[in-house]
Amino acid sequence: MPVADYEIPFLHPLLVHFPLVLVLLGGAAAGLYLLLGRGVWRRAALALFVLGASSAWAAAETGHALYDAVEGDPVVEAIVGHHQSAAAWTVWTSALAAAVFAALSVAAVLRRAPAPPDDEAAPPRRRWWPERGGDRQARRPRREPLWGRVLGALPAVVAAALVAYTAHLGGLMVWGVPR
Repeated sequence: MPVADYEIPFLHPLLVHFPLVLVLLGGAAAGLYLLLGRGVWRRAALALFVLGASSAWAAAETGHALYDAVEGDPVVEAIVGHHQSAAAWTVWTSALAAAVFAALSVAAVLRRAPAPPDDEAAPPRRRWWPERGGDRQARRPRREPLWGRVLGALPAVVAAALVAYTAHLGGLMVWGVPR
């Protein structure tokens, strides 16, 4: 029985793993950003949610073709409406989380942009930490504002919960049996 004799006729079962992993990792990055306040976690959450929202959209689109093939199955018919609705909400909340992290990234760049000097005798900008010496705490950059970290965490948590719920419903349609 060679493996090459078999195929997976639909892309949906292959694509659904990408948003699940990417959005959950995006939620974890958002949680680390909330706790630690470092820009690296904001940028990671942005990248993960952009990729997660895109892959969630692709998974949702390929799900329509799969539904046409399994229409009429009693387990599928009982759950598919909820699954499609949860998938749509996952796409939109993941996109919202990506947009929030993009806006926070723009705000971080604008916050760091030097103000144009009023005259040539303006004093140099003070750094967050000294170049040499000083205590360890003085060398660390400050945390980013709490309001932005909370604002980013809210859609991230909702998107992570929705992608898990959507995956659960999909798993029920494939593996679920009535009690």
